[in-house]
Amino acid sequence: MKKVQIFAGLFACLAISTAHADTWNKKTKVTFSAPVQIPGPHTPSGVISLGAGSYIFKLVDSASNRHIVQVTNVRENRVYSTILAIPDYRLNASSKTVMYFSERKSGAPMAIKSWFYPGDNFGQRFVYPKVKAVEIAAAVNQPVPSHAPEVKVIERTKIVEVPVYIQTPAKQEVAYAPAVFEKHDAADTAGEDGEAVKEADTAAKSLPRTASPLPFFGLMGLLAVGASLALRRAAAQLR
Repeated sequence: MKKVQIFAGLFACLAISTAHADTWNKKTKVTFSAPVQIPGPHTPSGVISLGAGSYIFKLVDSASNRHIVQVTNVRENRVYSTILAIPDYRLNASSKTVMYFSERKSGAPMAIKSWFYPGDNFGQRFVYPKVKAVEIAAAVNQPVPSHAPEVKVIERTKIVEVPVYIQTPAKQEVAYAPAVFEKHDAADTAGEDGEAVKEADTAAKSLPRTASPLPFFGLMGLLAVGASLALRRAAAQLR
């Protein structure tokens, strides 16, 4: 009987590990129907424009800082930006994964305000370089979190602590406090639906289309044989 429990426990551990991998980096595929802007700390303008299309948003793999967001193409072989973020909250969790600032003047692309993983009440509010945060705050009449334009979020493999401030619509810089955003967040309605991406799905898509399924079936057969032997031994011990 003991061997059966160990065998079953092994499969339980594998299932838990897979579920953890799916949610740890909050990987989400978002498709935009129009251009948008995201923070671009190392660009002269302070932002990067993303054209209409699909993109991957995910957290950088770090146990010490869970507020660094990486934006890539769907194949994840091109990084558009690595973004500093601060904790954000919403009252009602839903499938809405991205919240926007209000429509910009002169038809300019909207700047992404924050990102929520499907089903989460907590999310990531994007921090913009100061020069751009001042411009956005005045345009949308909302406070915008900012950091100094010369800071680097990541230096090699080390994540740097970056001081965050708030730029007000009146072009004043004040100390960061989460409560400053609560009034404006309560009125947020605009968003973009996103699809949570599972690690298993990503691995499956990376396989070449011409790959044969025979190795997979062979592995499943071996697992089935192993399970059968374990059950027979357990049954024999009980007799």
